[in-house]
Amino acid sequence: MIAAVGVAGPDSKRSKDPAGKAKAAQQQITGCLDQRAEAYVLKSEKDMTAVTTLKGKAFSDDNFARYVGHTVTVSGTMDGDLFWVTKIVNVADTCSR
Repeated sequence: MIAAVGVAGPDSKRSKDPAGKAKAAQQQITGCLDQRAEAYVLKSEKDMTAVTTLKGKAFSDDNFARYVGHTVTVSGTMDGDLFWVTKIVNVADTCSR
């Protein structure tokens, strides 16, 4: 009976896997990257209003500087008003409007 309890324990933990929730929260957003003061923001391609503030998750925010004024697609997770970026892809060297 002890062996059965040992086997059931990990199975119940897998159903509550926080990593599974994090994967479900992964998103991609495309827009125009802009800088406001010391923060980087992603703007809507339609009306150029700020969509979210970007923060690098595995890299420095300074890496966003090379994409200012470009249309980009960012991948990551939303946490309140911040979008934690894990990947950034350059879509176009300009922002369309």
